[in-house]
Amino acid sequence: MLTVSVVSAQKVRGPLVTVQRIEEEPQLDLNQLSRRDHIHDTNYLVVNKIIVTGNKKTKTSIILRELGLNPGDTLYAGDLNAYLEEKRQQLLNTSLFLTVHIYSVNTSVHRVDLHVEVFERLYFLVIPMLSLADRNFNVWWVQEHRRLDRLNYGIQLYENNLTGKNDRLQLSLQHGYTRQYTLQYQLPYFDKNLTQGMGLIVSYSHNREVNYESESDKQVYFKSDYFLKQQFTFGVNYTYKRAIRLRNKISLTYNVYKVQDTILKRNPDFFPDNNTTQKYLELSYNFDYVGADIWTYPLNGFNINANLVRKGFGILGKVNETTISADAAKYWTIFPATYGAVEFIGEMHFPENQPYFLSQEMGYYNNYLRGMEYFVLESDRFGILRNTLKQKILALRIHSRLLPKQFSTIPLQIYLKMYGDLGYSYKKNPGSSFLDNELLYTYGAGADVVSFYDAVLRVEYSINRLGEKGLFLHFKSTF
Repeated sequence: MLTVSVVSAQKVRGPLVTVQRIEEEPQLDLNQLSRRDHIHDTNYLVVNKIIVTGNKKTKTSIILRELGLNPGDTLYAGDLNAYLEEKRQQLLNTSLFLTVHIYSVNTSVHRVDLHVEVFERLYFLVIPMLSLADRNFNVWWVQEHRRLDRLNYGIQLYENNLTGKNDRLQLSLQHGYTRQYTLQYQLPYFDKNLTQGMGLIVSYSHNREVNYESESDKQVYFKSDYFLKQQFTFGVNYTYKRAIRLRNKISLTYNVYKVQDTILKRNPDFFPDNNTTQKYLELSYNFDYVGADIWTYPLNGFNINANLVRKGFGILGKVNETTISADAAKYWTIFPATYGAVEFIGEMHFPENQPYFLSQEMGYYNNYLRGMEYFVLESDRFGILRNTLKQKILALRIHSRLLPKQFSTIPLQIYLKMYGDLGYSYKKNPGSSFLDNELLYTYGAGADVVSFYDAVLRVEYSINRLGEKGLFLHFKSTF
């Protein structure tokens, strides 16, 4: 019997807690793993049958679809271990399972059976929610002086495998800085060929504080005792996923955005006209190719994500914006346990000089240079290049019988890293900005702590082109 997951156990504290040090696995070259056409090679194996066990809720057909392997497929025997490891990682990337093992059994001359053993996650979760209203932890901690009234709190209800088809239902009830109520549903496959999906989202939110402009590349807020801003969104989407790693998505969203006239008096460019209510349709196309090995924390392979978004069609209001954006990243192994990564992020807006409520470019979401988390730039166009070198120094699995079964095994990996980023933001009329139309750069070092349920803690000490230094914390998997 052949297994593709090997660990050695060491007891460290009594019978209730054990630690397994994960042995370094051979690195995969994803470009060399598709070896199913070696019919004329004497060293080949044809898959006779695939046995799936451990799935109490997930449909076997969904597991086989995400596995991308079927009876009758031909495998090159010399690459069997690496090929099965890639398939194991594909199933883990669905976020349906905590552990996956794939064994070859009943191997005979040119024939092999496969046994896929899965351990499902806890799909239904009611999670108390506590989040920051600010763009990142450092902005809240330093610039906003750790104000508790800038926290969001509430509950989130997740059903991540509602019908066993990897369909996801989420209900969020949020109070605090932003009162927001959101219902989302996504069905990855609705056709018999398991290639087409659909989803919807309904969301309503309102705030008593509004970021109405930027001065010297910092956000400026206005706060009131009454609600200054309201937003309503209703959207539907269609997805087409012919290949496992490639997805096309088209979304159509109806948006209603209202503010009090106080905001327009403070910034007449907040909306495209003097109307306190903006209604517009948004049509978007998303191309997403995930060629990396581990989707939540990639080490090898490459990812490409591109978007074309049109806001406003001249039938509801004066919103008029077209956005083209792309995010491409390459990951590779340099030496055993030593990894490199390069990522490019770019975005363009047409026409230039959009109203402020549409301006969330550099400094928002994932669009920032490490070490410049305090700054925002409302760009017409921008580009960011991130470069990272990291070394894995620890890989453990901690087991405890004191915890529920779904949480009893806690994986822990730690990476030390060095990095350097470059960026450029162009704005036709930069106003008070001193960072637009300038070459930006940062560099630093830090550590990533990776655990289960896709949790990643990034601790980074960065220096930027202004000579500013600081320790920054992030709770996402980006580099």
